[in-house]
Order: sequence, then C-alpha cells, then structure tokens
Amino acid sequence: MYLTDGSSFDSLTSISATQEKRDRLRKIVCQDLGNTVPEATSSWLESIYQDLTTPAAIKKYLDGDNEYCNGRWTRIPEAPPAVTDLHDPIRRIINSLIEHLGLPHASDSREAMICQIQREENGDSECPTSPRIVIRATGPSFSSPTGSSVEFSNVTACFGIELNSQAKEIWSHLVQMTEFAKNVFIRQPNRCFVRSMIVTECQAQLFHFDRSGAQYSPLFDIHEKPEVFIRLILGLATTNERILGLDNSVQWDMAPNGTKTSGSLETLGRGNRIVTYNLSIDEGPITRSSLLGRGTTCWFSKNDQGERLIVKDYWVADNQPSEFELLEEVKGLRGVCQIVSYDGNRACTRDFRGDTSTFNQGVFQNRTSVRIVMKAYGLSIENFTSVEQLLGALRDAIAAHKALVSRNIIHRDVSCDNILLGEDGAEEGDRGVIIDLDHAVRTSGLSSEVLADFKTGTRLFQPLMALKSCEFIPAYIPLYDYLDDLEAFFWVFAYLVLTYKPNGDRMPQNHWLKLTIKGWLNRPGVAHDCKRDFLTSPTIDYEIRHSIDSEWDVIFDDLFLGFHAFTRELNSQKAKLVYKGQTKLPDGTLAPNRFEPILVKIDAHYARVLALFDAALGKIKGSGPDTVPGSSKPPQRPASVSTSLSTSSAETTSDSLSVATSTTSVEKTLLVEKGVASPLVAKAESASTSSSTPPNPSPSPAEQPTTRSKRRSDEAELDDESPKESKRRCPPSRRQARGILSSVYQFCRTLFE
Repeated sequence: MYLTDGSSFDSLTSISATQEKRDRLRKIVCQDLGNTVPEATSSWLESIYQDLTTPAAIKKYLDGDNEYCNGRWTRIPEAPPAVTDLHDPIRRIINSLIEHLGLPHASDSREAMICQIQREENGDSECPTSPRIVIRATGPSFSSPTGSSVEFSNVTACFGIELNSQAKEIWSHLVQMTEFAKNVFIRQPNRCFVRSMIVTECQAQLFHFDRSGAQYSPLFDIHEKPEVFIRLILGLATTNERILGLDNSVQWDMAPNGTKTSGSLETLGRGNRIVTYNLSIDEGPITRSSLLGRGTTCWFSKNDQGERLIVKDYWVADNQPSEFELLEEVKGLRGVCQIVSYDGNRACTRDFRGDTSTFNQGVFQNRTSVRIVMKAYGLSIENFTSVEQLLGALRDAIAAHKALVSRNIIHRDVSCDNILLGEDGAEEGDRGVIIDLDHAVRTSGLSSEVLADFKTGTRLFQPLMALKSCEFIPAYIPLYDYLDDLEAFFWVFAYLVLTYKPNGDRMPQNHWLKLTIKGWLNRPGVAHDCKRDFLTSPTIDYEIRHSIDSEWDVIFDDLFLGFHAFTRELNSQKAKLVYKGQTKLPDGTLAPNRFEPILVKIDAHYARVLALFDAALGKIKGSGPDTVPGSSKPPQRPASVSTSLSTSSAETTSDSLSVATSTTSVEKTLLVEKGVASPLVAKAESASTSSSTPPNPSPSPAEQPTTRSKRRSDEAELDDESPKESKRRCPPSRRQARGILSSVYQFCRTLFE
C-alpha cells in the first residue's frame, strides 16, 4: 500500500517509530535540562583550550607522527562495519595526544580506556549503561574505586562512540551525555562543569554541562579540522583541575592505592581572609542528584579548634534572593542555623559557556557559585532514637519557624533533611534546628508575595495548596503563607510516625503504608488527592493506628490526632475561600488576601500546635496526667483538638500557651507592619471532606517526583520487597480487646470489597 506522497506504508511506519523514539528521548532530556538545550557557535568550540599547547607543537605532531597522514587520522577506518571497530583506534589516538602534547607528567596520571562503568543514577532503559571510552585520572580530586580500575569517581571525561550514520541523532546523544554528566557530578562533588564528546569515524561533537543546563557544539569533521580535535582532547585530559571544571579549593590527600586519607577546603572567612578547614573523611559530602539547579553540596569539616562546621556550596540564579542576607537577619534566633562566613561570587556559569548573547531570551539563566559556612548540629531528624528526642526536635523547630515568621521570613522547604537534631544535651529551644533557607522568601504582612508552586520544596512534605497549584485556574493560585509551612511540619511528623518505630528503627511497611507514602511522592495532582484523603477519610484514624507501631500510642490520641485535626481544619477553611477572589488585581498588583480571616490568628495557630507538643512531652516525662501508652478503645478525637480554630475560647487558651520568641507577638508584629488595626474574627467553620472548586479547572502537565540524593525519606518508601507485617505488642490487659476490634474491622472490610 502506498500513500499519496509515494512513500510505502512500511516506510511511513518506520518514520513514525523513529519520530516517536525521538519524542521520547526529548522528554527524557527536558526532565533533566529544561525545555531548551542551545547549540553553541563554532567560535566557542574553536576558542577553548587555546593555551594548552601551541600551533607549532600541533603542526609538529601532525607532520611527524604516523597518527595523521594525507588529511586523515590513519588509525580510523573509513567505513567501519561495526561501531566496536572504532573503539581501539580512537583510544590509541587519545593516548598518543596525551603522551606527546599533554602537560608534563600527563601520561602518568591520564589514560584513555575502553571500559564498562556501573552508573550511580538509574536512567532510562534506552541509555547505554556505560560510556564507551573514558579518560582515567589520578590526582587530588579523584579517588580510585574499590575492586575496579575505573569509575565515575576517577574519570576526567566520557566519550560516546557512534557510526557516522548516527551522528545527527542529537536527542539520543544528549540522553547519553546527560546521564554520564549526572554521574560525574555525583561522584566528583567539587565539579563546576563536565564536558564530554561524541566521536564517529568522520565527525565529533562537544557537550557541556553545568548547573544552568547544557549546550552542545556543531558537528565538525575531525579529519578536516585536526587542530580543533587535538585541543578538545587535551582539554578533556588536562591535569589542570580548574580547566577541567573542578573546584580546586577542595583538595584530597590520597593513599598509594588511590583512596582518600584526608582533605581540606579553603574559603573566604571574616575580613576576606583565606581560611582552611579540615574535611571529615568519615562523613562524606551530601549532594543532590539533579543536574539543573542549585546543585547543593554540603561538606562536613572542622576548624583549628575542632569545632564542627558545615560548608554549603550551591549555585544561585541571578534573580533569586540571597540566602546569606537572610542568614544574617536571623543571627541569634534559637533553633535556626547560624552562619559563620560567606563567599558570594566564586564562579559564574556564563563564564564556562562562551558568548551566551546569541541564545534566545530565556534559554540560558546564569548561576553564581556561593559558599556558606555554618555551625554544625546533629544528624537529620530521621535519625531520632526516642519519642522524646523526636518531639523535642520538632517542637523546637516549629518554635524556630515562628521566630522566622516574626522576622518576615517563610521557609518554603520544610522537610526531614532540613530539620536537624540538636547536639546531645541541648536545652529546650535548641533540640531541633531549621536549616537551608535556599527557598526562603520575605513576607509582606501575613503571607509572602510568591505563589504556591508544586515545583518548590520536597514532594513528600509539600502542603496541599502547593500541590493543588498544578490544577488551579492560574488567576486563583494562592500566595504561599506560613500555614503552608506549618502543614509541611505535619507531613514530616506523619511520615516519621508511619515509617519508623518510636526507637528510630525502620518500621516494616505493610501494603497500606507503602501505598500511602508512594501516593505522597506521586505527581502533584495525585499527591494532593492522597494527602487530602489522609486528612479527611472517616476511617483514617483507625487505619493509621492499625498500621503503625503500637508504642506510638502514648502520643497518638492527643498529639498526632490533634495535629491531624489542626491540619484538616485549616485546609478545609482555605478550600472554602480559595475561589472567593483572585490573587492579583487587573493591573497586576496583589489583591487583598482572601485567606486573611484565617492568617490573622497566627499566634493562636502556633500556640495550639506548640501546646500539643508540650503536653505530649510532659506526658512522656511523667509530668502529664497519664503515662499509659495508649487506649484499647477505638480512637476518638479529643474535644479539645477538634474544636474549631476560630472560636473565641480556643484563641484565649492558645494565647496563654504561646511560646513567643520576644515580648511582641508575631500577630501584632505582622499586623502593625501591614497596617491592620486588629485581628479579624471569622465565623466557626466545620471540617470539610472535600475542596470546593469551580468546574473545569485547567490542569498542567504531570510533574515527576523530585529526585534527591541518598536520603532515607526518599529511599525507604520505594523499596519493592514485600515487607513483613509488623507484630503489634499491646499491654496484656488490652490484647483481648484489640483482637476483637481487629476481627470486627477485618469482617467489615470484607463486606465492602
């Protein structure tokens, strides 16, 4: 069968399949690098690495060596039957160039190898599992792997080898090179940029990756332009670590077997003097696996006095507020990370790219390298070892958040990784510490001037309004406010109770728990619905109690269900108001905040949550009214926590329990700045089980869950092994009643299945 254009049906099917593959590859690239990857000019390609050798040295090599003759690289076959026929010839050419034209002793520390490397990042199945050729390296920024001669930790560059018939498959090349670059960034955390090449029997193409994304060169003929090819090889194999794209302010001392023995980091201290810190060998740096963005790396170090410090490196976009300025403003606040020094202009991604003015507007966003030295505290809150430690850390982190809000700052990324345990023996106020003000913004009165956004924060702990932003009619997307952060604290608390035992051991995950956590990690619309159901399902109290470890009973009825009710009520109130007015006026200025009747109760909100934690801590310590761990009755919400937030009695009680950081309440501080004479008192509202939304909201494309590096909150819930059902331990006097209730529950479930 033939179509009107004369193409056969089989031919058209083949073209369609090829286009589908390209579209699929393009989608993979866009997830890592954004929607556009620019092609650089030939002038950039020909301008880099000019100082690594001289034209005279290149001419002498080409004229006097047998590698290049009659306008061709003699080792490379003109028409190789298979791509593997290119591997060894190209490897030999690279090593010849290193030996004859490389920097002194380059041949001792650089060697091109045909290899098979296991990737750290699990990419798409269409990506090759390994680069075809790498340049193995030794030196102060490279570490040799155990049990292998080469890994991403000790390579300077990766080469993809292709037949010339595949030379123009740019999306396929970008997928390969992106995966290799991501793995190099992970294993070499002091990398500023990574460059790699695609080489065929005729042509080559350079790929550049940094925290602003990527760019690639035009294809060029390696036989017609041998000088360009030589300079690129020398640049990718250089022993000059700065030219290679490494931050040489971080240096490692190596044992003869290539393993790290000690390390140091230089930075600007107070008064612009150079300070050197010793890096901790036992505590490896914390990195993020994403390529595009801040690329945050945290180094654990000590000063000359032995004081533990954290050095945080990241790349901030030109239009983003400075974390340094915010940290300077919060100096002295208990429970908030404290800054030691700041170095704010270490490098810029535009300096790695050549002339970026030729790119279309919006294609390239410059990022600047920033280094902040902060005091070190304990491990993340996921490393708690007792209920008292966990509650103390969360309670003090929430109080610290209240102090931040009093300084007109909202965090916007409350997560397990950003709440640290205080040091051993820490006093109240220092048992938990908020860190990482990367995403923090200044507020104007009761809320920020930034829209809630599902792309900001950690998916597992994002509040409902941020998740719902992907489906809201754009004009109704609300501003992010302090209640969104307070809700994120609840999701941190819920996650820890659901996935850990009170002693800090990992909780065996039953089917319901696995589905719950995976739902929170899903794309934003699905995550929103799963979290909403967690708040509003009429059976959720029993489902949680039946699934978590029984030792949580001591805090379940009062604290957990109390915080749960607080979160549910506020989301219900916000849902009823979200479409009562648009966020901005026609002229683009902000409209009066439709959530103001809720937000003005700021002191009552914090007081209520802090009172729940204080009561639970008192109960655990034995000063509370009851230290018996749980109840054999089906769970019921205490009247004190289910009372609506907007009642006068609740406000009076909460105000008396407020744990303020100064004599002036947050509510008064913010309202005076905004010019509000007195708090507005809203009518009492009952909890709602669904959000009130207008018909036909326009959803945005699905967002994939954020990937972060090696954190327990990201790994545990993705374990596909079938967990063993946890065996609940009840006091002897309650086991019989628990057994009866469990049987009744299972019987009722069968009626509806």
